[in-house]
Amino acid sequence: MLPRKALTGFVLALVLVFSLIRGYGAERSYAAARIVDLQQKTREKVDMYLVNTPVTTAVPYFEVSVELRETAYLAEYTPRRAGEELPEAWRVGETVQCRVEKHHLYLQRPDGTEMQWSITKKSLIDQNKSHE
Repeated sequence: MLPRKALTGFVLALVLVFSLIRGYGAERSYAAARIVDLQQKTREKVDMYLVNTPVTTAVPYFEVSVELRETAYLAEYTPRRAGEELPEAWRVGETVQCRVEKHHLYLQRPDGTEMQWSITKKSLIDQNKSHE
């Protein structure tokens, strides 16, 4: 028979291992969302000031609006490289697989990878308006 401390340590280690396995094996669940709007925009970034005058650079970003179940999400994505494009299959009216985690919206690309977007606005869809 094992001493009480060893048995307690063994049980705690076993619980830790099973909780890690369960968390690691959790599958991400995607749902179909409809793209309502998709735009490429720019915002000005101040690089420096010359004699109290800002010198700016245009920084491109994408903005997407999707409807997922009864919620509408507005999200932004800033490309890592200049000239980065979105998948051609993403058009207004098309469906895309997505999931939501806290402040991020993950859209699944056609090749199976996902793109992380920052949610800027979340609102409930008025069901009466959409059926009229």
